[in-house]
Amino acid sequence: MKSLRLDEVCEIIMGQAPSGEAYNNDGNGWPLIAGAGDFGDTKPQAKKFTTEASKLSRIGDIVLGIRASIGEKVVADGEYCLGRGVAGLRARASLETRFLWHWLSHSASRLALKAKGATFKQVNRDDIGELEILLPPLPEQRRIAAVLDKAEALRALRRDALAELDALTQAIFMEMFGDPACNSKKLPKISLGELGEWASGGTPPRSQKEYFEGSIPWFSSGELNDMFALNSKEHISQFAIRETTARAVPKNALMLGMYDTAALKASISGVDCSCNQAIAFATINPEIAETLFVYYSIIIGREHFRRLQRGVRQKNLNLSMIREISIPKPPLPLQREFARRVAAVEKLKASHRESLAELDALFAALQYRAFRGELTFSGFDKAFGCVI
Repeated sequence: MKSLRLDEVCEIIMGQAPSGEAYNNDGNGWPLIAGAGDFGDTKPQAKKFTTEASKLSRIGDIVLGIRASIGEKVVADGEYCLGRGVAGLRARASLETRFLWHWLSHSASRLALKAKGATFKQVNRDDIGELEILLPPLPEQRRIAAVLDKAEALRALRRDALAELDALTQAIFMEMFGDPACNSKKLPKISLGELGEWASGGTPPRSQKEYFEGSIPWFSSGELNDMFALNSKEHISQFAIRETTARAVPKNALMLGMYDTAALKASISGVDCSCNQAIAFATINPEIAETLFVYYSIIIGREHFRRLQRGVRQKNLNLSMIREISIPKPPLPLQREFARRVAAVEKLKASHRESLAELDALFAALQYRAFRGELTFSGFDKAFGCVI
């Protein structure tokens, strides 16, 4: 098995930006892939067209992000103009394209380390071409690629199942309570200010290192991505809670983002924690409403409620605006029934997440061994026999 430079077995077509006068939104000319922002999940999703193209992809080329989002990739399903933020990779006869696809995922971190630039990090042709690829014979490349394709399909099925369960929970909410944005079932309404005492967090002075040397999770609004907030990038100490504007957020509090694009991102604190000033939080009075019901009211009606945002450069909410948000108020027993249904769905989701984590770990391990030449035909099939 030989180790070769990538440019020995793959043609590298570096993209080039067309002139500004050639752009259009009318479908004239070639669809333009300017960068990774024009990537879909598996194929390009061009937003603009150009009547001038010096670098073109062919069907089957791998289009690789080389600027900012380095290493992201899609497969060209047609002829596209390649802009300066991408490169086209065209496998030669000794290289199987699907093998190259998986190898690029495995090698993305190596490529990213080569990036240079002050404003935008990017890689050049030499950075890509000098990557070393261990190349088994074509039949083995095809066999490895086929197994990894099947494994990736299984992972995609798990991700799709999780997305469908998320949609199911929202569908249950809509069936039981209607659209919270327009209160389509004409239920009584209540403001968030009537449901609990709202406060915002704070940021301890970073000049005091001991404030950031504790074990208390400290969330920013950008981290409010899941139903339950459990893990944060930064942690603070009890000293920070006692001596600064940082506040203790109790477990099961509802946390809402207030600033800019993170406005009304929502999570429920899964642990005792803290947060910065861009987050409003409150413990929902259980005698008035179920926290899960309020959470989904905000999540589903988010775009409508965000109309309260004010500002010129950055549109924000404040605590007064949060308190004024009005949501439907169905009978409490109905809210509790919804919470029970959510718990049942979450149990299914936990099972799928566990399975996906196992598949991800197995996929990464096999990918690592495959591209180091440590897996034989039989070893590869045996390793994946339990999931394929």
